[in-house]
Amino acid sequence: MLITSRPQSDGRLLKRADPAYWHPAYERLLDGIACPVARLGDFVTHISYGPIVVGRKPPEASGRDSLALVNQGQLGYAGVDLREAARIPAGCDWDRRSARVQRGDLLIARSGVGSLGKNRLAVFFQECPAVVGSFVDLVRLDGLDPVYAALFLKTRYGWGQIQRLINGVAVPNVSFDEIRNLQIAIPPEDLQQELRQTYLSDVLPLHDLHDPRATEVHRTLVRRTESLLQA
Repeated sequence: MLITSRPQSDGRLLKRADPAYWHPAYERLLDGIACPVARLGDFVTHISYGPIVVGRKPPEASGRDSLALVNQGQLGYAGVDLREAARIPAGCDWDRRSARVQRGDLLIARSGVGSLGKNRLAVFFQECPAVVGSFVDLVRLDGLDPVYAALFLKTRYGWGQIQRLINGVAVPNVSFDEIRNLQIAIPPEDLQQELRQTYLSDVLPLHDLHDPRATEVHRTLVRRTESLLQA
């Protein structure tokens, strides 16, 4: 009822409500890729988000047995930043085994204009034990380098698909199925490793030092990734 009462000019929501909707502009973006394309889900071995605990705040903890709680605010453009992460005790209601983070996991903000809408995603490289919060998706990959995957999802090829999913939605959100169905270019392994090593040598050290130059160096690497994929 509410949809039919809207002005016909408000077409974005109506298109987004159609599960088969795919804007031709995004198909043209993917057509510009020189290497094979596959579903991200073909490489996903585990996907989860943190438990939703209603009506309570996470308990505080400190010391070697505590865990960092990775929420959307910890996902910076160039990497994960745990400086302001809450610390929780192991075994509490916020510590679910499926939400425990491993080194190399891809973390994606799954909802919100200020998080998903700003393409907050990063690969976890910290040594600190951690668990994701309820608004962060943990994506574990096999057969595809996670650093390359993160770079691709920041290019216009990857980000264009995410924009398509959240276009016209009041509260941007992506589901597990939508993440699995994202199309990702699959370059040769040596190119994936070259981009990974550039991130590890040029971006991550600056990020770990909280150097603001990390963001621009990372943007440069994203642009390079995009140019290397073009036909």
